[in-house]
Amino acid sequence: MSRARALVDGEADRWRQLAEHPFVLATADGTLAAESFDRWLLEDHAFVVEFRRFLAGVLTLAPDERSRDVLAGGIAALTPELGLFRAELDARGLDRDGYRPSLGCVSYTSFMLASLHDGYEIASAVLYGVEKAYLDAWTTVRERAAAADSRYRSFIDNWSAPPFANYVADLGELLGAGEPTPAQRAAFGRVAEFEVQFWDGCAG
Repeated sequence: MSRARALVDGEADRWRQLAEHPFVLATADGTLAAESFDRWLLEDHAFVVEFRRFLAGVLTLAPDERSRDVLAGGIAALTPELGLFRAELDARGLDRDGYRPSLGCVSYTSFMLASLHDGYEIASAVLYGVEKAYLDAWTTVRERAAAADSRYRSFIDNWSAPPFANYVADLGELLGAGEPTPAQRAAFGRVAEFEVQFWDGCAG
């Protein structure tokens, strides 16, 4: 079994919670309240700004060119992703520059950045968890979306289309085969906890 699969299987119950969270399902069926979506836009923009710093840090720890190629591709993809957020925030008149993210968001990004000090083995497990969580959650939205012209289509496509799915699969391959270390399992479990908490906070 791949290490990536073992990590997800080890958090099976919480993974179902995050992939089928009420926020995710409301996004899919079009019933998500506008204020909840606005809150998510602000929170996730703040998250992605810090996530880019984290991903750059993982790149500096990468042990080989294959890993560096995959990670560099992930960093490059964050520029249009942040552009997507900023265009949507501006269109809604939301103050992204003056926004103070929630303590939950700050705790999550602080955890990610702190994992860099534990080395590549741990940081790469954290990275895989973050990206896999978004792939699975937004794939749920795609599969259940009430209409092809969903108002969230640009976000659905960003995190569930084949290019992102392929990138997440590559991240999983970088983790290798065999049993995850206890430290990897603990770090990955924290990601799952933070993801559920993040959705809870956005749902309000």
